[in-house]
Amino acid sequence: MITSAWANEETNCVFPNHKQSPEELNKLTPLMRKSFTVYDSESKYKYIIGICENAINVPTLSNGPDVSGVAVAQFVKNGTSNKWTYVAAVGKYTDCAIMGGSDWVLLTYGSGKHYSTHCTNEARQAMLMFTCDESVPVDTPEIIVVGENTDKVSDCYYLFEIGTSVVCQTKPVVTFGLSFGSIIVIVFFSVALLYLILGVVYNRFVLSAKGLEQIPNYSFWQDFGNLQSDGCNLVCRSGGRSQPRSYKGIGDDQLVEEEERDDHLLPM
Repeated sequence: MITSAWANEETNCVFPNHKQSPEELNKLTPLMRKSFTVYDSESKYKYIIGICENAINVPTLSNGPDVSGVAVAQFVKNGTSNKWTYVAAVGKYTDCAIMGGSDWVLLTYGSGKHYSTHCTNEARQAMLMFTCDESVPVDTPEIIVVGENTDKVSDCYYLFEIGTSVVCQTKPVVTFGLSFGSIIVIVFFSVALLYLILGVVYNRFVLSAKGLEQIPNYSFWQDFGNLQSDGCNLVCRSGGRSQPRSYKGIGDDQLVEEEERDDHLLPM
């Protein structure tokens, strides 16, 4: 029995080499406890893939294979008949590894049936590459059997590509908020536009106005610029006070001269 460093009953998957719950596993939550059937390109082999779940719900038989914990099961077609024979456990969810990025997740099932003639008689393993495909519904992912890589001395694997929208990067929700000032401006222009439209309609069809006279309160708006100019002159263009002119008396010089002459006439 494999001793796991981390396991969770909600997923059934066991991760011996992970110290804590893998964050990438959260992306696969919509597919948990589900199984899917896929065929190779020649329809010679059939695979049932369970996402952290038993691939086949067959009890262990005294004279049959032990299928408990098998996450990827391989079947072979019997000649031209539609019957399939169980071949081997490609991987078990009791021995998992997982890694991922922004829009992909790689889930690896290990501890499958051992090879008999190649790959150093090691245990089979299945690699499930989940890639982002927003056009695919969550409940029906598109699964492709890429193939079995046995051209190696060791670390052979079965590769499955699974297109699904569950691993796509969540796009931020863009919200457009209006400030109080923006609301005031929108209300102002809306009221002004309504005033103009209703005024023109009233003047044209009720008062039979023509040309510029159709504009509501046309005489007021015609003088509006002059009123603004007058107000500006009154408030903003007040000049400085002029200094009063001082006028010198006409006989001042003569009076001074007379005083000087009087001084000379005084008796000594």
